[in-house]
Amino acid sequence: MMRSYNKRYAAGLLIALGILGCMGGSGGTDGGSAENPGYQNGVYTGDDSTTGTMSLVVEQETIAVGQKSGFSVLVVDSQGQPVPEVSVVCDSEGGVAIIEPSSGTELTSASGHMSGVIGCSAPGSFQLLCRLGSGLNRRRFVTVRCTGDIPSGFQGFPGAGGGGLGGGVQNNDDGDVQIVEAGFEDDGSFSSSDVPADASIDIVQIADCDGNASTVDFEPFHDTYVNLKIQNNLPERVTFSYLTYSVQVTTGAAPFESSNIGLTRQANSSLDANGQTGNLILPIFSAYGGGKWAGDPLGRGEQFTTPGLRTVTFNLVGETASGELVNISAQATASFSNFTRCSSN
Repeated sequence: MMRSYNKRYAAGLLIALGILGCMGGSGGTDGGSAENPGYQNGVYTGDDSTTGTMSLVVEQETIAVGQKSGFSVLVVDSQGQPVPEVSVVCDSEGGVAIIEPSSGTELTSASGHMSGVIGCSAPGSFQLLCRLGSGLNRRRFVTVRCTGDIPSGFQGFPGAGGGGLGGGVQNNDDGDVQIVEAGFEDDGSFSSSDVPADASIDIVQIADCDGNASTVDFEPFHDTYVNLKIQNNLPERVTFSYLTYSVQVTTGAAPFESSNIGLTRQANSSLDANGQTGNLILPIFSAYGGGKWAGDPLGRGEQFTTPGLRTVTFNLVGETASGELVNISAQATASFSNFTRCSSN
């Protein structure tokens, strides 16, 4: 007999308020100035060097199915001043509807804010993503947890937007064995066993952080690990033996399918009965030669070369103490790009 739970979840990112460290501005041209970088003739035309901070906040991280919550985005420039009339584009995974703005797109106000309303249409854990629409490399994720059953007669939120990120299909809270959160460790810190808040995967190592040819200061660049939080609701112990994953490395190409990644006792591969939870943290993408690779860089691996949102599907296989096969799966979405992790000092 085999227990198979083919379910998908959003990356468990806990609240990704994600505030970038402010970056020093430089003198503008065509009407810009060192005192007011990123502006030309009074109109904001900022780039990666002049956009200081973007933040995304959801008023309620946990929402009952059928209920709503407000959210807001704040954009300020490198001088800490609000940036008005910049386009903010938002989207979500399947169980979260974007009620306002239903198009997902709105301009910031004079105070640099954009606000909206989301609603939970299905139980589970789902991502909300907002990004700047002006070509800037700024995006923020928040995980929204939708709880409870679907109310009788509930027909969703007619006319609402969202759902374009895919993934995050409703979970089954009564599952015998389930992955309740999934996320990524990409900065090498491992400061906590909790599923991390950062949904950013750096795919290019900067060779010279300070731009000074007389010094050697490579950007910190690490292997990427998956962090899976698992719960065992069976009345017997479960031990997992291997993990596989698939991801579309190149747009339009067939997904990369990993080989089996074996687990060890040291990887917290066993869970006791009756609701015990634990985290599996395993390497999946390799930092090699200044790039990020799925699989073995010296074998059949594939290198990530183009930025974008990608959904990674994980499959975890094990067995119960009585020998019954367990097969569970999850999905996690992250932003793959050339993120800067050079020290600000």
